[in-house]
Amino acid sequence: MAKSASIEDQFAHIEEAIAALEGGDLPLEQALVRYESGLKAVRQARVLLDRYVARLEELRSEPGDQAPAG
Repeated sequence: MAKSASIEDQFAHIEEAIAALEGGDLPLEQALVRYESGLKAVRQARVLLDRYVARLEELRSEPGDQAPAG
């Protein structure tokens, strides 16, 4: 099975979808397909970002890893 796309891959896909849609040259059916695929990439990117945030928060909250104040 294929490895899931990286956050960078998702962002590139979103940018490509936006560019194609803003071009205004796509027939309606193709524009809809492109929109749906871009929306899917947005959702997948959001999931990845949420995972990264949770990981960072976990790392920040680990005892002993905090810098002393002052």
